[in-house]
Amino acid sequence: MLLNKKGITSVELLVCFIIISTIVVSMYNLILNYRNREQIEEINNEVISYANTLQETVQSDFVMGHLTNVTNISADGYSATFTFDNPSNYETTLTIKPNRGVISYSKNGDTIDYEIPGIADLMLSPDSKIEYLPATNGYVKITIILTHPNFEDETYSFMINCPVNYAY
Repeated sequence: MLLNKKGITSVELLVCFIIISTIVVSMYNLILNYRNREQIEEINNEVISYANTLQETVQSDFVMGHLTNVTNISADGYSATFTFDNPSNYETTLTIKPNRGVISYSKNGDTIDYEIPGIADLMLSPDSKIEYLPATNGYVKITIILTHPNFEDETYSFMINCPVNYAY
């Protein structure tokens, strides 16, 4: 009497299970890697959008309003008042609040708070500051530094620069 030997042995079944498990684990790691890259890219995009919005608002006032003077710079470099002469004399105030993660910009009595994006571990660095460099023919330099573990060197910084009382 002959036995039917068309089935698979438990060793063959175990080998198949190990091969399939190895493929699944490697695919899982690949998917996690792509997901992490996507999250980092999303953080970068939000921070760049934030920087562009703030720069556009402040820089357009500086250039279009014709910045004529910088006063009331705080000792820590977190606040300053800017005077413009176009179309008429007006003032704005920029205040950096690292402990709250907000940059406030006041114009004509209206204050707009630019809160940093609500991303875990994203912080406004206390190294951010406003500088007025009168020795170089009057020049204002605003440095904003954001920190996050996913940034290269853990920081992302941008600057807003403008000459003071330039001839146009």
